[in-house]
Amino acid sequence: MDLDTLETFRAVAAAGSFAAHARQVNVAPSSVSRQIAGLEEALQVRLFDRTTRRLVLTEAGATYLQRITPLLEDLAQAGEAARDQLTDPAGRLRVATSVAFAERWLLPRLSGFAPRYPKIQLDLQLSDTQVDLRSEGIDLAIRFGAAIHGDYVVRRLRATRYHLVASPGYLTQQGRPNQPLDLQTHSCLQMPYPGFETNWQIRQSDQPPMTVPLGPGSVISNPLALRRAALLDLGIAMLADWMVEEDLAAGSLIDLFPDHEASPGGFDTAAWILYPTRSYVPAKLRAFVDWITAAQPHPARSVAAD
Repeated sequence: MDLDTLETFRAVAAAGSFAAHARQVNVAPSSVSRQIAGLEEALQVRLFDRTTRRLVLTEAGATYLQRITPLLEDLAQAGEAARDQLTDPAGRLRVATSVAFAERWLLPRLSGFAPRYPKIQLDLQLSDTQVDLRSEGIDLAIRFGAAIHGDYVVRRLRATRYHLVASPGYLTQQGRPNQPLDLQTHSCLQMPYPGFETNWQIRQSDQPPMTVPLGPGSVISNPLALRRAALLDLGIAMLADWMVEEDLAAGSLIDLFPDHEASPGGFDTAAWILYPTRSYVPAKLRAFVDWITAAQPHPARSVAAD
């Protein structure tokens, strides 16, 4: 067996099928299948259970994947350390974040990255489901919440404030709520996640937060669609500042309570950069972290998450 076969095995396990991985690397599924079959023959053990829809790791396959993953990472880091130069960041950089954050915040800013680092190939992995950075081969992720835990280096990218917003059209039709408790009589657009449905937490300045029961409204599971629904006069939404900054500036959405702050959970929420703890940080990763934090008013120091 060779290193390429081991990397193929890890990639197939992540993709869930020969065909899915074959599409990613632009080869025939039969070629991938032969590689895995050869590996199984060499090991004299079955690594995958085959079904009509996807591959599932056997117990032996899961154990093998767990054992070879750190070895492959060490080999990759050794190669990067040998090739990498601080003055010439290069190579593929896999960045994971949510679809909404990429659409509303990251993509509009990327035009300044490529000219500065033409040898870095950004590979954006966009999903609203959090992935394991190591097993998925992700170099860096941007996540959201009050705190991030795990074996990562974590850097605060920006604070996140949630606004209660509605369109001018909705307010013309339904009237503007004068106080947070008036939300009970309005159409409140909700997401089916804790903190976004049934009740909203709202506070003014440093006052204790109040819990506001919501009036009836549509439930929408995607934040981009939620924003779109608010723009289409369908109701009041709780959305992060990075989602609606341009809408508020343009007047297409109105901040109903600018002296109040809303929250889906805690009020000390932020967007965080995180990447696996490692002895050697590639120049391409350092370059991206430095670039993305330079746009922030108060870049924070790096810390190792517990």
